[in-house]
Amino acid sequence: MVTKQNNHKWLWRIILAALIVLIAGTGFVFYKSMHPYNALRSDAEKIATKSADAKDFDGFWWNTRDKSYLTLSGKRKNKPVYVVIARKTGKVNVVLQASGSTRNSILRKVWTKYSPKRVLNAGLRLQGKRLVWDVGFIDKSGNLNYASYDYRSGNLRKLISDL
Repeated sequence: MVTKQNNHKWLWRIILAALIVLIAGTGFVFYKSMHPYNALRSDAEKIATKSADAKDFDGFWWNTRDKSYLTLSGKRKNKPVYVVIARKTGKVNVVLQASGSTRNSILRKVWTKYSPKRVLNAGLRLQGKRLVWDVGFIDKSGNLNYASYDYRSGNLRKLISDL
């Protein structure tokens, strides 16, 4: 004889099983969606370790404004460095973090000057022979903007607004 109490137990077990499947499925979809990014980061770390003798990576940014650049923040000989890798050619540039502006200092400038609704990305790239920080952001009007800051001086080089 089936009682109401047994029916409630089965109902709760089914609900619990459904929740577990839903959470596991969401985690799997998230993992799979991040896989290309994680694979790209792993490849960049291998290149930076081999070509630039860098290690202890604590930051990774992918800049695709005009050409694709991968930037890692790490250490070489116990000094903080940025390793900038041109994705197409594999050319590696290494700069000491102390010799220029940091990503956080540039982001503070963008937040202070433009008060964006949202920052989309911030990464290093080569512009000619100079390194620049590119920051893509959405302003309060919902327009896309790009600000390029000189790596060495931290000064604004170019602003592309209202895209």
